[in-house]
Amino acid sequence: MKTLKELVNFVGIQQGSLADAGYQLIGPWTTGLENVNLLVTRGAKPASMRNIIQILRNLTPITLEAEIIGNLSGQEPFTPTIRLNASGGITWFTTIELNLLGVPNAPVYGERVSNSGGDLTSTQLGPGNWALSVKRSGISNSGFVSLRKQLGTIAVSPLPQSPDSPPTQSTNPPPSLPTPIIEAEIEILPSFNKLKVFGSGFLASEQVKITITMTQNDGSNQTVSSNSDVTEANGFGGISYYVGAVCPLGISTTYRVRAEGLSSKRLSNTAGASC
Repeated sequence: MKTLKELVNFVGIQQGSLADAGYQLIGPWTTGLENVNLLVTRGAKPASMRNIIQILRNLTPITLEAEIIGNLSGQEPFTPTIRLNASGGITWFTTIELNLLGVPNAPVYGERVSNSGGDLTSTQLGPGNWALSVKRSGISNSGFVSLRKQLGTIAVSPLPQSPDSPPTQSTNPPPSLPTPIIEAEIEILPSFNKLKVFGSGFLASEQVKITITMTQNDGSNQTVSSNSDVTEANGFGGISYYVGAVCPLGISTTYRVRAEGLSSKRLSNTAGASC
């Protein structure tokens, strides 16, 4: 690789790698060095074209080996364990995807897990048949890769009713669904900083309220401010939200983020990022 065009082809911008890495595109993709930088350094620091080429030449392969450990059925709440191999290269995300079968318009829930592998415990599952898969994407020694492996189906039954319990109505309650999961990170760019919030587990296309609390501490004084905004989940219940981040020199700044589905009324975990 010696030219910008070769770099762009290698990191897969035409194949949609920017979106796969979690960057929300406004308009068509561009082939500038800035976007290559985002994919290679994840916005940690600007790198020269020469440094990027050196990084890419030293990459190792990205592979995906995964299996469900233990039972494939049980009673609620059921927590599956998934064994994953460690990933090489520049791995953006390893995601366990949970799909509740037999429920119309049920969203696919994505839970990002460690790229270092091991036996990982997933979200507790409610009653129903759940199809599990794993997705891993990034840049390997052969270029942009996006791997997916279907793991199988887990059947979860509701808890048996106690003999002393009063009779219940014949209508079945709605299935128990996982809590939405979000992550937050700060991207330092030459001209400005961005706070990025991304996650999954909301209803498809529902409005999602993002609440951000910023705490700044200069060693002697602490200030706290909060604001909210609304974004829309995509067709799979995922969100990607970006807003400018304030990171003054010499001042410790921490962001705490929480998201709420306005239709489902489900609250996410609290995610944090600092600069």
